[in-house]
Amino acid sequence: MADPATEVKKPARPPSATHHVIVKLETIHVPPPEVNDGDLGPGVTHEVIGYEYTRPSETAVAAARSWPASVLITTTVPINKETLGEAPYLKCIITETVGTDHIDLEECRRRGVTVIYSPNATVEAVSEHALGLYFSSRRRFVTLHNTMMDHAEGRPNPWRAKGSMSSLLLDSEGRPPHTCGNEVVGMVGYGPIGQRVAKMCRSLGMKVLVAARKNDAAHAVNGNGVTPAAAAQPNGNGDVHRTPFAEVICRATTLFLIVPLTAETKNLVGEAEMATMRPDAVIINVGRGGTVNEAALVAALREGRISGAATDVYEVEPAGSGQDSVLLGEEAKGLNLTLTPHLACMSTSE
Repeated sequence: MADPATEVKKPARPPSATHHVIVKLETIHVPPPEVNDGDLGPGVTHEVIGYEYTRPSETAVAAARSWPASVLITTTVPINKETLGEAPYLKCIITETVGTDHIDLEECRRRGVTVIYSPNATVEAVSEHALGLYFSSRRRFVTLHNTMMDHAEGRPNPWRAKGSMSSLLLDSEGRPPHTCGNEVVGMVGYGPIGQRVAKMCRSLGMKVLVAARKNDAAHAVNGNGVTPAAAAQPNGNGDVHRTPFAEVICRATTLFLIVPLTAETKNLVGEAEMATMRPDAVIINVGRGGTVNEAALVAALREGRISGAATDVYEVEPAGSGQDSVLLGEEAKGLNLTLTPHLACMSTSE
């Protein structure tokens, strides 16, 4: 019996002008597509080959599985020269994600392969997950849960022992958590997901600031810390007002990051940015790992320079231990930190 981790399935026949072989590298995330032959054009047939999971580290397996594909569907498997191998029939790569940072776009251009991404595929699920992470971070759900469960035979939990656990909700300056009406939300990333998060936040009474790009000179703050008047005006195209990035970092009580990982966004929020954040601020990342510097985040939480954080994404994925991510390490234990394993996209509605 073939090992499912390394099994390579053969198509009934190779791709041609009238036959497509659709290879899905990861059905563990999203089921294989339902495609009717008529959907691909008159007289064009197809077959679908699906694999439950293709390990990102198994480049030879990925290349062998990609070899017969005319259409390749991926979610998290990196697509590059090594994982594609020869792929002589490949015409199109579809990623079931908003981001394309796991795809070598230059290699695809060189091969003449079209890349299709899914900007609206997970808007509802990810935006709702982001809001859930906000409440978990602001109300310290993980800390409260773990403390409630901290009991043993003959030793009750701190609620029973002390009569209250209200001190667990206080920040480093002894203040209780904000309610929604007191939040100033900073949106870093304002695509379809960011727009829906902002809409939900506004409906809860939060003030929302949409950040300009980090090095956008048109939205720079002058030497007096004042936004130039021109930067605060709409541009006539109906675009949302943009607030200078540095100003958003300083003012936000809740910072949502919903951006792809690019050269421009790597370590977008790091030590320098966290040094200027409010001590009552929480950081929520549902964009991509690597946009927030993980080591700087743990240090800021440990030192009480920010109040909390929550993330669904990591610099190294899958993150299996502290060797992959400092967020899973010993130094992160006991912090107001909520971690989920890149599953914000999961839902039944999309």
